[in-house]
Amino acid sequence: MDPAPEDWPRYNYEKKPGELKKNKYGMIDPSPDVVSLTYFPVDAYGFVDWAKAINEGLVRPREILSEKVNRLKPEDLEKFDGEILIRSKMKFMPDVIFPHAQHNVWLKCSNCHDKIFRKKAGGNDITMAGIWKGKWCGRCHDRVAFPTRNCFKCHSVPANAKTKAKN
Repeated sequence: MDPAPEDWPRYNYEKKPGELKKNKYGMIDPSPDVVSLTYFPVDAYGFVDWAKAINEGLVRPREILSEKVNRLKPEDLEKFDGEILIRSKMKFMPDVIFPHAQHNVWLKCSNCHDKIFRKKAGGNDITMAGIWKGKWCGRCHDRVAFPTRNCFKCHSVPANAKTKAKN
């Protein structure tokens, strides 16, 4: 229940998820409470570079999460901060490096393992057709994460290149 109008200046409003933002008088505040994406760094293809935005401190997803939802413990991040090399099935297409660290900032392991991806190297028969239909990477990309329409955003490593990434 909202306070009486005479109590508004002394009432401390804290916005809960899904609620409208209010000013110190309890009135709905129409000003934006988010930063426009035009202020975020972009990659070479013009899409928001979320990894760079995180590294520059523009977004801090873990800080806004409650303890109940809190993602990984710091010691877990050290275990899974490596990159995974995914070999392309098409010889003309560059390979993919999956960056675990950037995904660990947003997600806990159980978001993907073992529901979407098996934890075994080579244990997932990933196809672009499946991704476009919402499987594997397509569960988020093209929905809440950057779109897959630019192949070279992910397919960025020359085929058969020697890398330090895990297979």
